[in-house]
Formats: sequence, structure tokens, C-alpha cells
Amino acid sequence: MKTRKIIALVMAIALLAVSMTIVAAAEGETASEDETAYSLYVHPTKKIYTDIECFDPTDLVVKDAAGTQYAYETDYQYFTFSVELDQPLTVYTSEIEIFYKGESCGNFPITVGHAGGEIVPVNNHSHGQICEGCGSICKNENHSVEYWVPDDNAALITSETETGTCTVCGDTVSRYIEGTATYTTIFADFEILVSLLSLVSMIVQAFALI
Repeated sequence: MKTRKIIALVMAIALLAVSMTIVAAAEGETASEDETAYSLYVHPTKKIYTDIECFDPTDLVVKDAAGTQYAYETDYQYFTFSVELDQPLTVYTSEIEIFYKGESCGNFPITVGHAGGEIVPVNNHSHGQICEGCGSICKNENHSVEYWVPDDNAALITSETETGTCTVCGDTVSRYIEGTATYTTIFADFEILVSLLSLVSMIVQAFALI
């Protein structure tokens, strides 16, 4: 009976020792993993781009859990990014994820705008630029006209227009001169005709009463 108790005690001690060994090993693995994790230490200098430019990681530095630093300039072969360095950015890109030796170091926020391009008319009141990066119209602005020339075309209800040339895109544009609407000659003749018809109607009615 005593022998069985001793054996059970020895087995319990052995199981406890094995459990402690497993826990210690697991803690060691966790510490090892933490030591190999990397984080951003110094952000890249360039943060604002246009959509014909590529991401520039100049001055990028990451560090591990022990505080050791790794600069892109010296260890560039170990760095990768969520956008390839030879791929132009888009206006929809707001951040770049940075990797060192395949491990994520975090996200770096950037701002990407449209590139300039050919100025084109958008409508009679404005113009824009065709973006060299994505081909869409951007920077939509009103025309800038220095001299306006009246067109002498005022009509009933409709105001007179004036025409000018945009100093930015060279497009010919026009606009209304408010408060210049007037009677046309045709309407004046029509008004006289209506008056005559009214007079004739009155004469006919007078003869009818005789």
C-alpha cells in the first residue's frame, strides 16, 4: 500500500515537472517571437505625392524589440511594401504597409493628389485639367476672363450676353448681363397688332348695338 502511494507521488511530481517545462518553453518561444517583431522608428521623409509618382522610402528606419535599428538605405534588400516601388500611386492610396524580412512593421499614412495636365473646357462656365496620372478631369475651376464684350442681343425676358476669352485655357465663353432684357421689334409690332384688333372688336360691337 505504501509502495503505491510512493509511486503516485513520484508520478505527480514528474507530471508537474513536465508541465513546468512546457510552460517555460512556450514562454521562451513567445519572448523569441517578440524579439523578432519590427516596428516603424523613423518615417520616410516624403508624405505628399501625385498620381504619377511612386512611393519613396528615403530615411525609413525600423527597429526590433531589442531596439536595434535597420535603415532602408543600408538594408533595402529586406524591405518590401504593400505597393511596389516602381508602381505609380493612385489618389485612392492613403497609406503604405511596410514589411521587414516579411514581417509587418506598421502602416505609413500618405496623401496622393492628381497630377497636372492639359487644360480642357468642361462647360461654358468652367474648365479643368486632364490628370496625367489617371486621365480624369481634375482642378475644375471657373474661366478667368479679363475683358468682356457685349453682344447686343438682348431680347424680351432674355438678358443680353457678353463674350470673352479665358486667359487660362483660351476658350471663348459667354455670360448674361443681368437686367438687360428688353422688348424686341417683333414684339412691339405684335403689340400694335393686338391694339388694332381690340379697336376693330370695339367698333364691331358698337355697330351691333345700333
